This record gives sequence, structure tokens and C-alpha cells, in this order.
Amino acid sequence: MKTGKIKTLICAVLCCVLLLSVTLICLNANAVYAAPQDYAPEITEDDTTEIEPRWTSLSLSIDCGDGKVWATAKNDFTLISSKVVVIVLLYSSTTYTESYLDMYMESNNETSDLDMGKTITTEASTGGVEKYWIARMRYKINGGDWKTKEMGPYRISGSGEFLGYV
Repeated sequence: MKTGKIKTLICAVLCCVLLLSVTLICLNANAVYAAPQDYAPEITEDDTTEIEPRWTSLSLSIDCGDGKVWATAKNDFTLISSKVVVIVLLYSSTTYTESYLDMYMESNNETSDLDMGKTITTEASTGGVEKYWIARMRYKINGGDWKTKEMGPYRISGSGEFLGYV
């Protein structure tokens, strides 16, 4: 192989590594972090084992239909294998509020390790009543600190129809 082709190949590889690094930084910059304020699973000895930090990007979504509301957490990307503990929660209120602390926790689901590309969902019935909903995800990666992402409040009809962002 000629020297010019080797230099071009090395340059292309370095550009790919740089692009991947910038993408990972941008993905993690969108996370909303907050101290845990409520529900947390029991911590076992295995949960406190220190593991080297790695790149992980999680997303949270809320959806509705057929008299139900559900929240889904997804591990969108993990660069190197990580232990990702995730709790997904759904809160509702018949009166408008911006804080899940003033709402009723309708449902929750948790996993001790959410692998890349996998999801975890929790679902609740609207009970036939128009309500305001907040989806919340608590997570910790490799035994680190608890972090939080939230979506809402959203107004959803008793039949499960999305009525708007509030």
C-alpha cells in the first residue's frame, strides 16, 4: 500500500473516532439530572460495586390510547457494556400541577439492567377521567448516583386521547 493511501486511511479512521466522540457527548448533554426524591429499589451489595464509567444514552417517552397511558424508557446507546438500573413511573392528577410530587403515582416498573436497544414500560388506565400526566424515569449507571428524566405534564382524555402539552 502506498504512503498516501495509508495517510488517507489513518485520517479517515481518526475522523470517525472524533465524530463518534462528539455524537456521544451530545447525546449525554440532553440528559436532565436531579437528585432522587422518592421511590428507589432496595440496594444490594452488587449495586454498590464500583465499575468504570461508560457512555450510555437513555430516552423517555409517554403515549396514550384505548383508555390507557404508558411511559417507556429505552437504552438508546451504550458504548461499552454497562449495568443500567432503570425505574419508569407514571403520575396523574385531575387538577393541573407541574410537579409529580403533587400527583398520584399510577404505576411503575423497574429493571436491574436495561441493555442497549431494550425498553421498559409501565402502563395505567385513565379510569375514564381526563387527567394530567407526568412520565418519570430514575436511573443509575454502573452503581453511580441516581439521575432523573421527566416528561409532562400532558393532558389526556378519559378515552386516552392526547389533548395537549401544558
